[in-house]
Amino acid sequence: MSIANPTFSIVVNTTDRAKPLRTLLRALEHQSYPHFEVIVVVGPTKDETLDVLADYAGRVRVLRCRKANLSESRNLGLLAAQGDFVAYIDDDAVPSYHWLAQLARLFADPLLDATGGMVYMVHPRNPLVQHRIGISSSLAEQLDVRDSWLDNLVPPGSGVHWVGRMMGTNMAFRRQALLDVGGFDAFFEWLYDDSDVSLRLAHAGKIVHPVKEAVVYHAPASSRNRQAGSYNARWWVQTKSVLYFILKYGPGAGESRRDIFWRGLHYVHGHWLWSREMYLGNRLTWPQFWKMRLAEIKSALIGSYAGLMRPRQLIDPSQIAMSQNNNVPIRPFQTNTSSQQPTVDPVSGHRANITLPDPPLRVCLLSKAYPPNQHEGVGRHTNLMAQGLFECGHTVHVITEGPQDTVSFYDGAYVHRVPSADRYGRYRMFPKLYYALNHSHAVHDKIKRMILNDGIQLVDSPLWQFDGLVTAVSQEIPVVVRLQTALRQIAALQNNNDPDARLAGDMEQILIERAAYLVPNSQATVEKMQSIYHFQAASDQFRIIPHGIIPVADEAVRPFNPNTPPDTFTVLYLGRLEKRKGIQDLFAAIPQVLAQVPNAQFIIAGADNSHRDGFQQKTGLTYAAHFQRQYAQFAGQVSFLGQVSEDELNQLYQSCDLFVAPSLYESFGLIYLEAMNYGKPVIGCRAGGIPEVIDEGITGLLAEPEAPASLADAMIKLLKTPTSLQEMGLAGRQRLLDKFTHVQMAREFAEVYHHVIAQTERSRKAV
Repeated sequence: MSIANPTFSIVVNTTDRAKPLRTLLRALEHQSYPHFEVIVVVGPTKDETLDVLADYAGRVRVLRCRKANLSESRNLGLLAAQGDFVAYIDDDAVPSYHWLAQLARLFADPLLDATGGMVYMVHPRNPLVQHRIGISSSLAEQLDVRDSWLDNLVPPGSGVHWVGRMMGTNMAFRRQALLDVGGFDAFFEWLYDDSDVSLRLAHAGKIVHPVKEAVVYHAPASSRNRQAGSYNARWWVQTKSVLYFILKYGPGAGESRRDIFWRGLHYVHGHWLWSREMYLGNRLTWPQFWKMRLAEIKSALIGSYAGLMRPRQLIDPSQIAMSQNNNVPIRPFQTNTSSQQPTVDPVSGHRANITLPDPPLRVCLLSKAYPPNQHEGVGRHTNLMAQGLFECGHTVHVITEGPQDTVSFYDGAYVHRVPSADRYGRYRMFPKLYYALNHSHAVHDKIKRMILNDGIQLVDSPLWQFDGLVTAVSQEIPVVVRLQTALRQIAALQNNNDPDARLAGDMEQILIERAAYLVPNSQATVEKMQSIYHFQAASDQFRIIPHGIIPVADEAVRPFNPNTPPDTFTVLYLGRLEKRKGIQDLFAAIPQVLAQVPNAQFIIAGADNSHRDGFQQKTGLTYAAHFQRQYAQFAGQVSFLGQVSEDELNQLYQSCDLFVAPSLYESFGLIYLEAMNYGKPVIGCRAGGIPEVIDEGITGLLAEPEAPASLADAMIKLLKTPTSLQEMGLAGRQRLLDKFTHVQMAREFAEVYHHVIAQTERSRKAV
């Protein structure tokens, strides 16, 4: 074995899953460790799997397995492998960027014979950790997810003998060690093959040590054994495997006959009850229910008989001897253009139809709030950045807040949700500071793992809530900071001088000072940040990049038609109901508008924030209740919808005639772009970055901030000239297409990232 550059044989076993197989092969183009071959063992397939593999002729070794038996297929791959190590990954999974590099680092320990890393199931709606430092007993009991090797030193269960185990979609072996134990037992056609081989390796004196690194992202696809996303599966195969397993291992491990019997009975009975529960819950049909029950009985008998009476179905020693005489060098998988291929979506298989001039970036975006759970400003902007960067071919990771550690793939990005850390107890009396610091520390802990596994090159953090503070201070990786609305700014607008807000503002200032680069979203933001934080950024250390959104299809655009004017004009406000958004100014302007345009109606959508901005404490009322009391005679023409879903939001944009948002300050004003997207004229205030979005007199009008009369005049002017509603709406749509798309925004951010990464590399070389 070459100590400097050990070689790997990646073995993929597949049957009738051409689409995920293509996704995996595309993902392997990006492995940072180049010294590997790919062996694909194809079962009795009926789909276009062989056509997919034909595209990789000369790069992938293709073998055929006559049965749909996973262990037999794994053994064929093992016998053909020429690498020092054999790594198995499922055809519906993709490895992290440094997967093989991490495995090579681990196998540098000459005592290690088998290892494997974490497995995240990246389902966009139901993500979970599938495997982390798992262990298995001789009674087929498995603990798949543990925090460390110190967890459950004496695990709950009956088994007295436990060993580390890897999940089948992420396991690697010293090739000779696996051959020494005869490879995989072909009795295990599906399930428990990974636990079985781990126990046999341990019994042979080999070291098996699963770890948290070397991450794999799993997107389970349907197969002959299991229909993804349903309970319809060949679960009786599991029963057969378990009974065989415990009868083969139990006696030799010192398990009593009683424990072996009760474990087998418990397993069969559990499946029996479970099938009934699934049927009663309408998750199985009556035929599926009885098929499962009858198959359970048959499988229990087959597994018991084989466990007691039949020898293991391991690789024949003569086949092993023949394979060891075959010293063919590995066939490298990667080519000169591999590193320039765009990133692939592990769930859908989609990737941008481009070839990049340089390797795709690997960036990590931060946002405490993020879709689909939350759609507020910073999270929405981050989501649009992620989608744009993915369409430009780059690998995007997003770290956001969540109740537990999960990874999903959503809208072009690996979305890592992390629970808050539990540090900084001395700051509990300052809630903003306490929660933001703990989240920032949890983010940094995650980033350190992602540097190891995913090879991220750069972190992008919003200034808001200073998610990237701990990472920026650590200087372990460059942090680009997006300058948008700041906490100090909000505190000033709300006359909030409490120590908590002041300390949070201080943290923002530290983040700005430690940033590798600054990206304000408007010239107004530059000026505001310089006045609030008293700094002057050098011209080569910041760049203004305006927001961008995804253009809707042309058929979704609904410009006003002056030839068929509606009976009622609809004016839409969308945003939080709070002082900063100018909601009280809108209330005061509505009577003036209705006096001049009595056939107008107002729709107000957004969460009521009166309990946070002090309005409810001052008046005892929510904003909606205040309007209905203060302006009772107009209440019939004003609808309060509260917070709305994404679909409802799009319908509101489509159906309105005029959009108005009289914010006292917006660092940019994404909501105006969203209305312009549907061909709607917009009205905002002459404040912050809003004038940089609204081209006054062309795409909409600007009113003075905190001036209800000015706001009313603007609305009346447009509502009384229907041709302006059409002309400004269409002009706004064109302005968006020319200047404010998510792909245009992403390209500009990518230029900044390339610059910062190159600058960081030069600085490190100079040290």
